[in-house]
Amino acid sequence: MLLIVAAFTAFFTSCVENNKIDSTFKRTVLVYIAADNNLSNVAQNNIYSMNSSIRNENDNANLLAFVDRLDNPPVLMYIHNGVRDTLVKYDELDSTDPSVLRNAIDYMVEHFQSESYGLVMWSHGTGWLPTAQLHFVAPNMNYAQLRDGETTYLSAADGIRDPFSPNMVADTKAFAWENRAGNNPPYKCMELDDMVEAIPDGLFDYIAFDACYMGCVEVIYALRHKADYIISSCFEVVNTGFPYHIVTRDLLNASLMKVCREFHTYYNSLSGWERMAGISLVKTDELDSLAHCFGRIMADFKDSVPNLDPKGVQYFDRFTNHVFYDLEDLVDKLGVGKENLMEFRLQMERCVPYKVSTAYIFPGDREQIKVDKYCGMSVYIPIGKYEESGLNSDYRATEWSIVSGYGQ
Repeated sequence: MLLIVAAFTAFFTSCVENNKIDSTFKRTVLVYIAADNNLSNVAQNNIYSMNSSIRNENDNANLLAFVDRLDNPPVLMYIHNGVRDTLVKYDELDSTDPSVLRNAIDYMVEHFQSESYGLVMWSHGTGWLPTAQLHFVAPNMNYAQLRDGETTYLSAADGIRDPFSPNMVADTKAFAWENRAGNNPPYKCMELDDMVEAIPDGLFDYIAFDACYMGCVEVIYALRHKADYIISSCFEVVNTGFPYHIVTRDLLNASLMKVCREFHTYYNSLSGWERMAGISLVKTDELDSLAHCFGRIMADFKDSVPNLDPKGVQYFDRFTNHVFYDLEDLVDKLGVGKENLMEFRLQMERCVPYKVSTAYIFPGDREQIKVDKYCGMSVYIPIGKYEESGLNSDYRATEWSIVSGYGQ
């Protein structure tokens, strides 16, 4: 911890003390925006939406935003009553560095003492996948090509744009992605283990991921001690992300089911490929029971998993080698029997009090995916053909795999 603090203080260039800050509010919410990438302009728009939609004294809450944008100095700001006060200005830093995340959290706790806290994680992300495996799941991946801060293309494998399709798919989000032009690969991500270490146990009422693919059980289980609830999506999130003009006050008030409902309602009202949204609310104190339930079932069917043909299982990603499958549908398609399936479904209901999805992912696009099943969490399937890539070995190191015995 001393090393983290010492490293972080080097980022400071100035602090702005605001006498108007009221640390007696019931809740403080930190939005961690890692947008030193092609989402930079989107981040700015989202901040405007947050800024214009709340009046803190009415909501009995503080709203902070750590913002790292492309070609802009990183800042920590206090958003209140239509005003954005800069609390901290930083020298250039790497927002995928877990020490930066941890110290933004520490600053919040020190300067905004509240009864409770919320955390919104805003950026690119690829679920539990190690950065080094992105080329395996998407061998034809083309990275972001930036021209004057604008995206020319990203591949469908990136979950962002498909350069091979005449129908341009809009930017989408995933967590986190630091632009590294001139390097190979030209980006850096925050690994799941680093994120887990950066977020203190038991601090947050909730963590909400405004990002793609973070609704996998591997990520959610790893974060089970960090918050009471986790909001996330099993598939891609359109680049505009949460409709902050609608949900910011709900985030401040921790009206979590309403956040999920409004997110889905907003995107389900749109047309074309933008009509896509899957989201869920997970109760983390039920996750250990889910892992043990899943483990008991898989113990009898573990030999079937490597040879499973996953084509019949609901998947959510557009990678060449799929990695995000519906958790409940996997259990069903393994043919575990009515009693086992019912036990698992009951535990899923306890664990996921709310989930909702549109009928398609990227409807109308040549790579559209029909969503027939959406239990609210995805899972990896360690099939035999992934063994040589090392992905199955990486998977065995996840806490979900270790505790449940799945894939071991």
